[in-house]
Amino acid sequence: MIISAAREHSGRIAVIDADGSEINYADMSANVLSLAGKLRDLGVGPDRMVAVMLPRSAYSVAAVAAILAAGGTYCPLDGSAPRRRTAGLLAALAPTVVLTDGGIPAGLPRGAAVLDPAGGILSASQEGTVAPPPGEPRRDHLAYVIHTSGSTGHPKGVAMTHRGLNRLLRWQVASGPAELRTLQFTATGFDVTFQEVLSTLATGGTLVIPTDEQRRNPARLLDVVRERGIQRLFLPYVALQQLAVVAQTTGEFPETLEHVVTAGERLIVTDAIAELFAKLPGCRLDNHYGPTEAHLVTAGTLPADRAAWPQLPSIGRPVDGVGCRVLDSGLEPVPDGKTGELYVSGAGLARGYLGDPALTAARFLPDPFGQPGARMYRTGDLVRTGDDGEYEFVGRADRQLKVRGFRVEPAEVEAAILGHPRITGAAVGLREVARGVPALVAYVTAEGPLAHQALVGFLHERLPVYLIPARTLVLPTLPVGANGKVDAKALAAVELPASFEHAVDTEVTADLVAEIWARVLGHDDFEPDDDFFDVGGDSLLASWVVAELGQALGRPVDLSLFLEDSTVDDLVAALARTVPQAPGERPASQIVTLRAGPSTRALYLLHPLGGELVGYRELVKATRSPLRALGVGWAGEPPAPGTALPDIAAVHFAQLRTIQPHGPYLLAGWSFGGVLAYELARQLAAAGEEVEFLGLLDANPVLDPLTALPLGETRHAGVLAAALDRLADGADLAALSRDGSWTSLMGAPVPEGAPAEHLRRSLGIAHTCMRAAMDYRPAAYAGPLDLFQAADAPHGKQAELAGVLRRLCTGRFTATTVPGDHWGITREHAGATAAAIDSALERAGEQNGHH
Repeated sequence: MIISAAREHSGRIAVIDADGSEINYADMSANVLSLAGKLRDLGVGPDRMVAVMLPRSAYSVAAVAAILAAGGTYCPLDGSAPRRRTAGLLAALAPTVVLTDGGIPAGLPRGAAVLDPAGGILSASQEGTVAPPPGEPRRDHLAYVIHTSGSTGHPKGVAMTHRGLNRLLRWQVASGPAELRTLQFTATGFDVTFQEVLSTLATGGTLVIPTDEQRRNPARLLDVVRERGIQRLFLPYVALQQLAVVAQTTGEFPETLEHVVTAGERLIVTDAIAELFAKLPGCRLDNHYGPTEAHLVTAGTLPADRAAWPQLPSIGRPVDGVGCRVLDSGLEPVPDGKTGELYVSGAGLARGYLGDPALTAARFLPDPFGQPGARMYRTGDLVRTGDDGEYEFVGRADRQLKVRGFRVEPAEVEAAILGHPRITGAAVGLREVARGVPALVAYVTAEGPLAHQALVGFLHERLPVYLIPARTLVLPTLPVGANGKVDAKALAAVELPASFEHAVDTEVTADLVAEIWARVLGHDDFEPDDDFFDVGGDSLLASWVVAELGQALGRPVDLSLFLEDSTVDDLVAALARTVPQAPGERPASQIVTLRAGPSTRALYLLHPLGGELVGYRELVKATRSPLRALGVGWAGEPPAPGTALPDIAAVHFAQLRTIQPHGPYLLAGWSFGGVLAYELARQLAAAGEEVEFLGLLDANPVLDPLTALPLGETRHAGVLAAALDRLADGADLAALSRDGSWTSLMGAPVPEGAPAEHLRRSLGIAHTCMRAAMDYRPAAYAGPLDLFQAADAPHGKQAELAGVLRRLCTGRFTATTVPGDHWGITREHAGATAAAIDSALERAGEQNGHH
């Protein structure tokens, strides 16, 4: 194709070298044919390797064409690579000829000739004779071998045939405009070079070669594009983004550009890229996808209407001669819209990996959907088919991260970060930042200083909490490999500041707490010193806030912080005092401080149905007792279904003894918490410990603790079980509020937007506890018991309960009526209830000699 183009365009400029010198097609053709003849004289022919160690120049361009014209196999090597690596690659290739302008390379294999395209033969074959070329090349002979990084640490040589290369060039020539002036940006060791170089020369275009410094410097590169009148660019996403940022900053746009092709990385339409193409209304943007093993697989052209461009464009449809299938792990097709791994078949497949049949067999599989003997390549890329039939790139199966149990696709996070108006480049990775705690770190380049909290606030409007990086590191530039892609290994080696271990405490939390509050409360009408519970918060919403804070900060956050510090400012200070702990299994029973006091003695408040303690907040605020108030909550996963109430109490018994090994103990509990306190008191007494005070707040160990119905009533337990089933089936959470089931159990409606997993945990704990209470058969208790009954209880039930408990309790028994209903005695009437408890505690203390 190139020789034909040379005859047709002999007077046109084929190449403009980095020094400005120009070579027309006639001279280029002569140079190619001359070099091809020399190569054949040295034994180059089908499947005989020619290692090329030349810098990008007119010589390197002629070398590609000459090797193919001679029927040989083009094998580009990086002349600046370490000598040991180069020697290893040369040994594996066993080239017939090495083309270089740098002298005889170290590790030159026996039998290889060394040729300088400008100066002639530097070293003849050490074999003494040259084997004649083995005939003309055929479609299944090798056109090139390109090395890519391997998972074993050793480069793997992808061996592409003439069939695959010809298929690519025919498609590229047919799909793009001819005679374009194209920048030769791509490094010679990457497969996009063939599209860039050969399609330009095959259509009578002109290749413009920049210097290495111009290629590396986005500002200089933009100058070259504008000054040389470049019409077409092949750029990886990172380079395109850098070029767009420079154009946006300087206001100088390359008006001659007609066609941009991006490949090699996921394309993200950032503000800078959108503005670049808005200023170039006649410029076409193509998004190409394809691994080296299949070269170009899919292609898509973004629509002429720039406003219709999505932030993450599709990778298009398969190009001519390529077959694509999206399969699951069992090699079965997945439905459209579902994610699977992409497998590629057709004429574009490489022969395999040079000298590695095992790896070839592992990646190039028999095609069960094709003709006998057909193969397909496993890309390792996750995609899904969109409604328009185009493929949407999801990410690398082996790049997907897992953070705190959530799957994280870095490209999704990077795309959101790049939406920030001051950020010009972004990459994310998982790093250990505090005591073995892995966290998502954002590496960014930005225009001026950028505080982490500013990025967090920005991302909260675009990403779920678990996708928001816990740390941000601003770099002068992102490290980029020779292929123009972000170098993930180099990022992982960047030293993190020592302050990162506690960066979350000094930077993240103020804005983060306010953002989460606003989302959970459904409004932002609060000040940093407003109490959460005074601006619409309740116990369920508080536990939701704590859950989201834990996800955002990458470490557990105890609800006890929220109980003691319930303003934004207080929470920030409390989080700053808390040392991040390494992840691990949290104990099921957790004892936390609800209220500090001058006394060394403590009143233990047992959790109600959901396992949480925020419901005691108003009560402990209202008490005047000098005692400390400690909450005994259920912090772990829900107890196993069918767990008996004595077994639940035994878990708390063990935890309580670690805090206070011996009595006398002061216990109380509201609702189910009172039933639990009763059984815990029995177990402590059985162990020989003294229980000085046992307070039951509208709790009923012998009747249904919520409805005061006889034991055996299953309605509420059934409601809980049904709610759990509906959550598992993906039901709308708000439906639990609409039918009243959640409200009747928890005393408040389901908050809109509450995370299903959090509600499922609360429901699971409540369901097990409810069943345990209904199956509980309390035994007699010999210690003191104070019963605090709601005045608004069902008629006649108060006296009935008090009579039953008098018979069970052989110690001192006191019944006190407090204002309000079952819920109100710890909420709007918490002051009266607290006063009654204070009096009872004081009497118990006096009787036991505590003042």
